[in-house]
Amino acid sequence: MATQELPRKYATAVFSLALEKWITALKATQDKLSENPALLQKLQNSELSFGERQKALDAIIPTEGDSYVHNFLYTMLRDGDIGILGDVIDEIGRMTSGGPEVQVARVTTATALAEDEKEKFRQQLRKKYGQTLEFVFNVDSSILGGAVVQVGDKIIDGSVASRLSAMGNLLGVR
Repeated sequence: MATQELPRKYATAVFSLALEKWITALKATQDKLSENPALLQKLQNSELSFGERQKALDAIIPTEGDSYVHNFLYTMLRDGDIGILGDVIDEIGRMTSGGPEVQVARVTTATALAEDEKEKFRQQLRKKYGQTLEFVFNVDSSILGGAVVQVGDKIIDGSVASRLSAMGNLLGVR
């Protein structure tokens, strides 16, 4: 057992050190975007040239960030995804806390769940997908009732809205 623990210890250290600069630069950039909503709007304004938006982004990326961090942020900017940088950082945090194999279950219900209801979801989904599963619970009243669960690329749609739509299709109602 000890022979397996030692390599994991070193691998974890390398993994953490390699990500440390990335996390630091990404968080600093996200903090500046959070403090300046007008800048975020400017970065998301597709009417501005990429060069203009890139220059504005460069002004807030820490200078110690390496070219890979810059290129990553430029890609997010180009693809119109700079607004989800905080979510990306959260996802990296989940992955680093349990390793890259950690999966996230996103559970969406029409109304907020009580803690015991959340725990039932946790137990059932961990039985099916493993103990490293982490959870994000969301509320979306448009699903009317039931739940939509996404784990990785698998979606289980048990929403009332989905069932009504399916029934309408069967009956030829559009």
